[in-house]
Amino acid sequence: MSVAYEQVQQMPRLPFKYYVHDPLTSIDVAPHWHPEIELNFLVSGGDLTFVTNGHTTVYHPGDVWAVNRRVSHSATGDPTKLWDEFGLIIDEKFLQTRLPASANWYLHLQGGQSAALAPEAYVEFKKHFLAIRAEIAGCLSDNARLMVLSHFYAMLVLLDEHFATAMSAQEITPNANLVDAVMVKINRDFADALSSAQLAKDFHVSQTTLNQQFNQALQMPVNQYIRQVRLINARRMLLESDATIDYIATQTGFGSVKSLMRNFKAWKQVTPTAYRQVARDHPNFDTTCF
Repeated sequence: MSVAYEQVQQMPRLPFKYYVHDPLTSIDVAPHWHPEIELNFLVSGGDLTFVTNGHTTVYHPGDVWAVNRRVSHSATGDPTKLWDEFGLIIDEKFLQTRLPASANWYLHLQGGQSAALAPEAYVEFKKHFLAIRAEIAGCLSDNARLMVLSHFYAMLVLLDEHFATAMSAQEITPNANLVDAVMVKINRDFADALSSAQLAKDFHVSQTTLNQQFNQALQMPVNQYIRQVRLINARRMLLESDATIDYIATQTGFGSVKSLMRNFKAWKQVTPTAYRQVARDHPNFDTTCF
């Protein structure tokens, strides 16, 4: 199988190739691969069957997902649907120049699955993606190009902090002391404004190294662990106190009721208020924290 691309447009002075599906043509795409990372957004249509290296995932309207470097991928969908899909293929030289750690990225941005794990980041990613599309659809002036770049840089940050796992050709040497120390800080200071970037700085390691250690020790990146600790503490407060949802949100690091509700519902499939009420009516309805 040779290197191939979607029907892309090379936008002047932008660090990616851009493509948009022609609604008058088939949504089906034959198996192909390319050495760059691809980002996709299915706006409307129907269920899209997407195959990467033999693994099938069904995406739905509203889903965004990434295809890692050199991964064979193809797509099929109902020919009677009116499909609206677009995407980007990131310039590899630009990416590694601006974000060297991206050379070892393995992206796990996969539609609804990722939305459940990092709901706020997923929503923000989609907003920036749609904003790029809106800017490109018009006359791409110098100012519009700067706006596109601002949204694109924000997407790269979200990928790095929430949807990327670092790979290494060499075996990672476990650093249990580092992981233990960071876990202690997270469990102590979860109500504060914590992030993997700041924690890496505080402990004098790179963000990539810190996430590698957490993925090896806990099978999750740092930001996911922070969210997990916050959710467990929010659950504890729901069950052990009469505190308001707003107060619980501020005391567990979520910052707002909206943020707490979105994350809690993604975790337990019910709102914090509903969870508290059911727990009071049926004390043993949920005996697990995960």
